[in-house]
Amino acid sequence: MIPDTILSGATIYPMVTAPMTCGAIAIGGDRILAAGPADDIEALAGASTRTVRLPSEYAIIPAFHDSHQHLLSYVRSRTRVALWDTTSIAALLERLRAEAMRRPPGEWIVAVGHDQGRLTERRHPTRAELDAAVPGHPLLIYRACNHVALANSVALTRTGITAATPDPPGGRIERDSDGSPTSVLLEAAMALAMHVVEAPSIDWRAGVQDAAREYHKRGIVAIGEAALGHIAGLHDLKIVNDLIRDGGTGLRMYALAYGAVAEAMLQAAEAGESQESWHNDAWLRFGAIKYFADGTLGGGTAWLSEGYGDEPGNSGFPLVPAEELDVRVLRAHRAGFQVAIHAIGDAAVAMALDAYERALTAYPRANHRHRIEHVEVVHAGLPERFARLEVIAAIQSCFTWWEEGDVTRLGPGLAPWGHAWGALQRAGVILANGSDNPVLPDFAPLQGIAAAVTRKAHNGRTIAAHQAIGLIDALRSYTWGSAYAAFAEHEQGALAPGMYADIAVLDGDPLTVEPERIPEISVVMTIAGGKIMYEQ
Repeated sequence: MIPDTILSGATIYPMVTAPMTCGAIAIGGDRILAAGPADDIEALAGASTRTVRLPSEYAIIPAFHDSHQHLLSYVRSRTRVALWDTTSIAALLERLRAEAMRRPPGEWIVAVGHDQGRLTERRHPTRAELDAAVPGHPLLIYRACNHVALANSVALTRTGITAATPDPPGGRIERDSDGSPTSVLLEAAMALAMHVVEAPSIDWRAGVQDAAREYHKRGIVAIGEAALGHIAGLHDLKIVNDLIRDGGTGLRMYALAYGAVAEAMLQAAEAGESQESWHNDAWLRFGAIKYFADGTLGGGTAWLSEGYGDEPGNSGFPLVPAEELDVRVLRAHRAGFQVAIHAIGDAAVAMALDAYERALTAYPRANHRHRIEHVEVVHAGLPERFARLEVIAAIQSCFTWWEEGDVTRLGPGLAPWGHAWGALQRAGVILANGSDNPVLPDFAPLQGIAAAVTRKAHNGRTIAAHQAIGLIDALRSYTWGSAYAAFAEHEQGALAPGMYADIAVLDGDPLTVEPERIPEISVVMTIAGGKIMYEQ
C-alpha cells in the first residue's frame, strides 16, 4: 500500500521499542503502515504521498490518551462562571460580584473551578462573604473536584437546607457551632441543592466540537469518559452516540458507565441482551462500570487511615459501606465488566482492593483489568497488592503540579505516600495517566508528564521526590498505559504497523530538554485516524 502521508526526520517514540532519531512514520488510511529510519520509510512514498519533513529536534509520539476525564462535564463547565484562575478570596468575590451585575435579580449563578488550595488564604469564602458579594441571586459554587459545593443564603433558602436538615447518606452539611449550615456542602449533600438549580440548556453538538479542538491542541486523541451518566443520566448515552461514534469529532472514547447508564448496562448483561447504544466501534467503546468509594483530599472527604495534618480529628469518610461496595463490585465483575472505583485516600484504596480480591476469589477471571481511579494516597503494602491482583492505577500526575494544596494536607505518616507513582511503578503496576479534566486550570499532558518526572508543584514546592518516575515511563503511562486500561493497546497507544494513526508531533524532544521545561514544548500537529485534526 502506498502511504498517504509520511512524517519524517524527527525522533520517534514508538513506546513498544526504544526511541529512534531521524525516524519516520508512514500512514495509510487510518493506520500506521511502517515506522523506522527516515531513508527507509521515505522510499515507500508514491506520487500521491504527502511527505512532511520535520526538524531533527522535533519528536513524534503516539497521540496522548487521557485515561480519566469528563468530556461532558467540561462542555457544561464552559457555560458557567469560571473561577480556576482566581488566586485570592477578594478576586473570587469580585468575579462573582461582576457576574451578578450582569444578571437579573433572582437568577441562579453557578460557578466552577474554585479551589481553596490555590487561594492565598487557603480557605473557602464564608457564607457571609458570599452573601455580601451576591445578595440578590442564589449562588452555587462547585469546588474544582466537584465533590464540594458552596451555597449562599439565597441558595440555601431556595433549596430548603436549614439547621434541621439531616445529613444525607454519603454526604455532610458543614455546620456552625449552633447547627446552622455554613456555605459548604460535601459529597451527597450537594444533591440537595443541585436538583433545584435552574440551568440554561446546552448546545451539546457545538460544545463537544469546541471541546474536541481543545483536546487536539494538547495532542489528545483518545479519552476515558470517567462517569458517563453523571450529567444527564441516560441522555449522556445519546449525546456520545450522536457525537463521538463514527469519529465525527476526531476523539476516541472509552466510557466508564455510571448511575443510570451503568444500571441499564448491568441489567442488559444479566438478561443476556445486547443494545445498539453501547456496541463498540473504532471511536466509541464500552466495557467498564464506575463506582465511588470516597471523596477528595481538597474537600477533606478522601478517606485516610490517619487524620488530615491540617484538620485534626478528620480522616474523611467512605461514601458507601464496605459491604455495599463488595456487592456492587461482585455484581459487575460477575457480569463480565471491568470495574473502575474512585478511591483517593489510602483507606478507600484498601477497601477497593478488598472488594476486588473478594470478587476474584468468588469468580476468578483472567485479564479483568479492574482499575482504581486517582490512587492519590497509599500506604506500605498497597502497591504490591495492586500488582498481585493485577489492578490498574488510573492516576493523574498533573495533580502534583496543580493540587499541591491538596496533597500537602496529609499528615506525617502518609505524606511520603502522596501521589506515589514511583512506588506503584516499582511494584510492577500498570499506570494509566490522565487529567480528570475539568477539575484543573488546564489539562495539558506534557504538564502532567513533567510533574511525574520532577515532582514539582506550581508554586515550586517538591512533593515526595522519591515518588518520581522516569520520562519514558511517564510518556508510556499517558499513551500505551491508558490504552491498556481501555483494552485498546493492540490498536492505540504506540507507533507500530497496524496501529491506528493517532499521532502527536512536538516541537521539542522531551528527552533532550530539562524536565522542568517539558511543558514549554508545543504540540504542532495532532492526527486522529490518519486525519490531521490540528496543525499549528
